[in-house]
Amino acid sequence: MKKAVLFFLLSIFALCEISAQITVSGTVSDEQGIPIPAANIVEKGTTNGVVADFDGNFSIEIPEGTTLIFSSIGYGTVEKAVNGQTTLNVTMAEEASQLDEVVVVGYGTQKAVNLTGSVETVKAEEIAKQPVAQASQALAGLVPGLTATQSSGQPGSDGAAIRIRGVGTLGSGAKNNPLILVDGIPDDINGLDPSDIESISVLKDASASAIYGSRAANGVILITTKRGKEGKISTSYNTYVGVQSIAQNLKFADALGYMEAFNSAEPGAFSDDVLNQYRSGNGVGSEALPDSDWVGLLFNSAAIQQYHSLSVRGGSEKLKVASSISFTDQDGNIPNFKFQRYNGRFNLDYALSKKLDLAFDLNFRREIKSQPARLNDLTRSAYRLQPLFVAFNDDGTYGSGFGGSNPVALANSTAKDETVSNYFRALAKVTYRPFNNFSIAATYAPQFFDRDQDDFRARYTYYEGSGGVAQSTVGGGISESSLFKETFTTFQDNFNAVANWGKEFGDHNISVLGGYEFLKFNSEIWSASRRGFVLDEFRGLDNGLPDTQLNSGNSTLNGLESLFGRINYTYKNKYLFEANVRRDASSRFAEGYRSATFPSFSVGWVVSEEKFLQDNETINFLKFRASWGQLGNQFIFAANRTDNNGDVIQGSDGSAVAQEVNFPYTSLFGLGNANAVIGGTPVVGGAQSVLANSQLQWETGETQNVAMDAKFFNSKLSFTGEYYVRKTKDILLGVTIPTSVGLEAPVQNAGEVWNTGYDISIGWNDMIGEDFRYGINLNYSGFDNEIKDLGGLDQLPPGNTINRVGEEIGSIYGLKVDGLYQESDFDVDGNLNSSLPSPGFGAIQAGDLKYADISGPDGVPDGAITNDDRTIIGSDITTQNWGLELFSAYKGFDLSVSLLGAGGRDVVLQGDAGWAFFNAGKIQEWQTDYWTPTNTGAAYPRLTPGSSHSNWRVNETWMHDASYVRLRNITLGYKIPRDLLDKFSISAARIYLSGQNLATWDNMPEGIDPLTPQFSSGAFYPVTKVFTMGLNVTF
Repeated sequence: MKKAVLFFLLSIFALCEISAQITVSGTVSDEQGIPIPAANIVEKGTTNGVVADFDGNFSIEIPEGTTLIFSSIGYGTVEKAVNGQTTLNVTMAEEASQLDEVVVVGYGTQKAVNLTGSVETVKAEEIAKQPVAQASQALAGLVPGLTATQSSGQPGSDGAAIRIRGVGTLGSGAKNNPLILVDGIPDDINGLDPSDIESISVLKDASASAIYGSRAANGVILITTKRGKEGKISTSYNTYVGVQSIAQNLKFADALGYMEAFNSAEPGAFSDDVLNQYRSGNGVGSEALPDSDWVGLLFNSAAIQQYHSLSVRGGSEKLKVASSISFTDQDGNIPNFKFQRYNGRFNLDYALSKKLDLAFDLNFRREIKSQPARLNDLTRSAYRLQPLFVAFNDDGTYGSGFGGSNPVALANSTAKDETVSNYFRALAKVTYRPFNNFSIAATYAPQFFDRDQDDFRARYTYYEGSGGVAQSTVGGGISESSLFKETFTTFQDNFNAVANWGKEFGDHNISVLGGYEFLKFNSEIWSASRRGFVLDEFRGLDNGLPDTQLNSGNSTLNGLESLFGRINYTYKNKYLFEANVRRDASSRFAEGYRSATFPSFSVGWVVSEEKFLQDNETINFLKFRASWGQLGNQFIFAANRTDNNGDVIQGSDGSAVAQEVNFPYTSLFGLGNANAVIGGTPVVGGAQSVLANSQLQWETGETQNVAMDAKFFNSKLSFTGEYYVRKTKDILLGVTIPTSVGLEAPVQNAGEVWNTGYDISIGWNDMIGEDFRYGINLNYSGFDNEIKDLGGLDQLPPGNTINRVGEEIGSIYGLKVDGLYQESDFDVDGNLNSSLPSPGFGAIQAGDLKYADISGPDGVPDGAITNDDRTIIGSDITTQNWGLELFSAYKGFDLSVSLLGAGGRDVVLQGDAGWAFFNAGKIQEWQTDYWTPTNTGAAYPRLTPGSSHSNWRVNETWMHDASYVRLRNITLGYKIPRDLLDKFSISAARIYLSGQNLATWDNMPEGIDPLTPQFSSGAFYPVTKVFTMGLNVTF
């Protein structure tokens, strides 16, 4: 009986407690009424808390009569007592000491107001509002001075190539990629789950980057992932489903157009009877009258992609956890093409005591990329095969294409090239604070990566006409199947220890940082292959013929050891000074040249803190800053890596992957490169493979930067303007040696390049009434690039581009054109008039290009057209970039529009991409404006078949302005009302529609994307446009 009474009393007590709980909802905004996203709302004295959504809305369940604490970076903390009300709207004011956000910098954080270097930030919501498979794509157009160029739509290689402030170095395989660090450790931005990103900091000048020394020559991108926060556990689910299609592709003439044009090149090649049959339209597209659209048949009209991400964040005062898993699935627009990525992340922070903190992170990803074997051969064939070759017979079987080469049959066959990659990283960090204002942290993060490729070239079946005999091939006249396997593994050790001390003395604030870092990188690669598989279903190497086996492999390593430090000093929050220094020792250089020191200095003046501006109602913030610094470069690259087809390997950003050189200071001896047969027995031999340069030293970069930051009209208008000079000296460059030496050329310090430019960003954010808010943000950057020195040479040996002192890197080098030869330029016997320069590239006739005679062996016109007449005709560098972001929100709706543009770059279309009928190819629609006796004012020369002709040289005719404006993204979202969500215990939910790469306006010929690499062989995958529908839910 007593137990029953006690249970009853406890039940009554519990019901009373439950009845005292209330739900409080509202909006957190600043003094201008603009919502504050991600504000923290916590019940005082407990860990019960929530985070406001993107529009500042929140809902929290608390006992009646308690107090809520509202906090957000850059705003003063607000406490509000809850006395029965269920709606609570809170206004937060900027603190005088926190006029701007805290941003991530090298090995720490700083208030943005105190920054003296060039640092730009991108917030998580700017990344999250763009549903992209590769995180790099979302950076396009967001940061002045940073370009993120997507040049391919190939799943798994459709990321954007990132550059910061132009091109600073040159040479074979030279890379201008910035250093990308994720939570302080080198990583690939395209391997990240975009939903895991908390913030991105872009360090653009040497002052901001110098603390990273030799790794920061091309700028630094610091990515911080989301970590747990004190308060209630929050669960988020993000998903989208999209449909992607080719944004634009080469457009070719149909069979009739092809034949009519070809008759102009070779009169009588196709009879009038054949042409009339096609003109009638009867039976066109059959075996008898084929009209194959190879590009349309290879590239599907649409492909599906999807993304799912589940994350959990929260914790107590001592323990905070953030974890996430995600899955990305992307089909290709070519059959049997698929890319999948699995991501997992676990971040833990534990306050072991008041003086000791622990952090432990785990991160893994698995990528599976499956595509038809010989992908580049597929696209080459589709862009080259004439419409007169049969893709499908009348009975639906695969036709013979060209000599059995049918890219449609190959794409749909069982021939498959599959690559599986695994990445794992662990991170352990210990932070100890032995006394006030001082801390020391040690971080160790091992990384492991492996990539396994299985490229099986299976046979496919085609028929020589309906009912014909089945024939098997793998394409290219090869009848036997083959398997190529490659395994690539890397292991990297990352360790750093950083000590921080800081103290405020009245009006003086000083902080000091010092640290040590060690990096070690090991890699190994091996490959094996066999041919002659009897059964394609059994795809192990042991099923191929033993006497066809091949194998190879190599391994390499490099290391970097560093000391670094930083001093920050602030006086009265208005006079700023910062100094950085780093000393690096690299295994890539010989003793005596192994170490180098990279310093930087910067100053700032916060003018708005001066008395004469403190009461100014127009200027809310004004700061001037200047910096100088030096950076280094230890990376030396050989030629671009190629696969077993001989094609250049593409990275996740679509750019070529170059082979690093790790021991350029010593003569390399290779085993297996001098094999011989002695006494009838094969013997492995070795020989020197490269000349050494024991005096090779660091490539260095020096940057000066001056800037102004300002905010006006209650911070509604913001402006940043920067001017910089970037000098890259002692460039690591391969020199030319006689081929008779028989060795690879050594690398030496033999170049200097200057970039001079400016970055501008301007933004306006405001509200109209209480419900409508909008923002406009524009950024623009431009630079000039000039080669100042090439080791005493005037220029390097030219090809289609040239590196010459006084000009920019990789200037397009070709012939100027004075129009087209007309019939009046020849006498009755077909001889060229003597008043015109003699042609030097073969016989010419009316309709051919008329090259300008501008030089000769002595540098003056000599009356003959030769290679001496080549000159710089264009630029291969994009020197101007801009981005425009438009944003608006009304009640539950939000709309964002992103545009970007670029200028200054030219593109030469050659080979399959530019020359009609080249190598037995076909003709694009834009090429049909060719010279004929009745079309003498044509844009292009007369048509000629074959593989070589005087018209087919790099010249002004085939060069086009690659400037463009692209509608990068449009997203329309709607927040589901809270009263509806409360019924399902959902904190926030948003649905949206989005479009990527929807339109491009440019000066290129129709069908050609200005950002797609125009490989002369036609091996490229066009950029895609994507329409997606998504959902974001928080519980």
